[in-house]
Amino acid sequence: MLAKLFRQGPVLALGRAFAFQAASSSPGLIEIREYTLKPEGMSQFMKVAAEYAGVRRELLPFLGLFTCDVGSCLHRVTHLYAYSSFEQRDEVRAAAVADPRWREFIERSRPHVQYQENKVMLEARPIYEALKLPPTALFSPPPKEGPAKVVYEMRSYQLHPGYGSVPKLVEAFSAGLPAKVEADPEGRLAFFGYTDVGMLNNVVEIWRYPSAQACIRARQAARTVGKWRETIAAVTPGVQHFTSAFLNPAPFSPWQ
Repeated sequence: MLAKLFRQGPVLALGRAFAFQAASSSPGLIEIREYTLKPEGMSQFMKVAAEYAGVRRELLPFLGLFTCDVGSCLHRVTHLYAYSSFEQRDEVRAAAVADPRWREFIERSRPHVQYQENKVMLEARPIYEALKLPPTALFSPPPKEGPAKVVYEMRSYQLHPGYGSVPKLVEAFSAGLPAKVEADPEGRLAFFGYTDVGMLNNVVEIWRYPSAQACIRARQAARTVGKWRETIAAVTPGVQHFTSAFLNPAPFSPWQ
């Protein structure tokens, strides 16, 4: 069965593999890669990335690639990949490196990159269970409506050091997010997780909105929800700093 699924494409196959797992509480691995580009090379990098988009989707469990609209470095691209384990990640990346098409893409795109960063995050399964969401690999964006640009908001929380910081936040959000979501008919949670490798005690959530203004409406609505206000009050003491950025999906991004 899984062999048949992988012939349909790595992202679909990986998502179905997650769905077939008996232990639904097992978190998936989401790798977030951020490339800071040379400002003058931004358009050329995106052009090359578009040319090799099909190769990327064929070789890697590619979820999306985004440019920043506001809130972060404006010449940075963020891309996401979903893996079932580090072993599977090693196998997939080794196969990509061995492919001459991928090596050609790296050779053509590298001159436009200043530096690269990445982190591997675990899905916060209690959040998904509270909201009755599938794993991130199975996230399916709703159809785009109207002329407004779709926006993905990436929210990042850096928590205080210690083993209990992340569990406390996840527990509080599991209790409060259903009330927030009920007040926000336009937003869709695509990912909620915490670092496994990288800057530890970092929590990231990614929401999809049909427009930037829809995101602002969601914030305004959330502030009127008593349960959500209680959640924010509970987690704020454990947060060192918090950032938000609006990201636009590239035309070739699976997530639109």
